[in-house]
Amino acid sequence: MDATSFRVAVIAFESQPGDAARNCVLIADELARAATLGVQLAVFPQSCIGGHDTAHAEAFDGPSIDAIAAAVDKTGVAAGVGWIERAADGRLYDSYAVCFARGARVRHRKLHATHGALHGGNRFTVFDTPFGVRVGILIGGDNDVVENVRMTALMGATLLIAPMSRAASRRATLAARAADNGMYIAYAHPSCDESMIVGPDGRVLARSNGARDGCIVAQVKPALAEANSGRRALAARRPDLYEPLTRQGHAFPLAIETERVQARGALPLSFAIVGRNRTAS
Repeated sequence: MDATSFRVAVIAFESQPGDAARNCVLIADELARAATLGVQLAVFPQSCIGGHDTAHAEAFDGPSIDAIAAAVDKTGVAAGVGWIERAADGRLYDSYAVCFARGARVRHRKLHATHGALHGGNRFTVFDTPFGVRVGILIGGDNDVVENVRMTALMGATLLIAPMSRAASRRATLAARAADNGMYIAYAHPSCDESMIVGPDGRVLARSNGARDGCIVAQVKPALAEANSGRRALAARRPDLYEPLTRQGHAFPLAIETERVQARGALPLSFAIVGRNRTAS
């Protein structure tokens, strides 16, 4: 095993809406099982703690995340889990937390809120891990916006955690995003048939294919990501050409510069029209 490689698991998990305590117990059981497989990071779906039940929203330091953190300390397996967060100002967010052993926690809030009661986050989340690599998080439909995934890559993410709920399938688009940006993507979905782990070349490394246990595992090797063509494409970017992308609305192209034919002499031309039975020129 490489010094900075690590084993990541994606766990297809069907939560019980409104029953956070039960869901946390089941997540703890999954972490214990993941530990027996040598997993260092287990990724669960969006809102896996309590579903989208805003009536039972909790703080980042509330009982549910505390329970997950305790399970992480017990098993030694870091965990990514989603829940509806109630912030100190009372606002609600579709959030995701990654808990590490010895108390370290990272939180991300979904950027593009789709539920009327929820607010959208205002920043990308990319962070260093004990595994020696940087990890980013994008929740649900945030992964549909190509600039969001590109930003996590530009901020140094080798692995993107992409937790989903039971929405439309994003298997094909996420494989393309992985190849475009030279990064691993852990796609966590409640359905066994959807969950997968994709490599930096867009190849599916692990897929459950309906396995009953709902747990898939793959090795993340940062050296492979660094040598990938997607990373070379990042280095070849021309940000000075992309300024229109920062403007609001759909006003691009703002100006079109076309090549024009100018009368500066004669140019000999020839052409042929090819028919079924003859050629004329």
